[in-house]
Amino acid sequence: MHVAAEEIRAEAAVLIDHHARGAWQPNDADRKAAVALFRFLETGLPLDAEQIRSALAVPEPAAPVSAGLLALLRSTAGLLDTTDVADGPAGRDAVDHVCLLLDALALSRPDGR
Repeated sequence: MHVAAEEIRAEAAVLIDHHARGAWQPNDADRKAAVALFRFLETGLPLDAEQIRSALAVPEPAAPVSAGLLALLRSTAGLLDTTDVADGPAGRDAVDHVCLLLDALALSRPDGR
């Protein structure tokens, strides 16, 4: 599976912007996935594909993870599976942007503030 780091970075930047402007309101499943990954990142370990897949595998009560976030996280997991790409500057930048998005979602309030 070929995953372009630049595409992941761009999509993460779009979601960060939409969230910051209030154009995208994450649902409970989005926040739960972000919180699970945020807690993992707080351990100081780098984000890895298995951690993303584990966070996405948790059964959701009502609404599933938003399509855009789901696609982004799956692409990021694919990128992280490709070590040579993930370890390059573009891969690290893409993962950093995804982590910024996860931070913003995990720290956001359910009412979008």
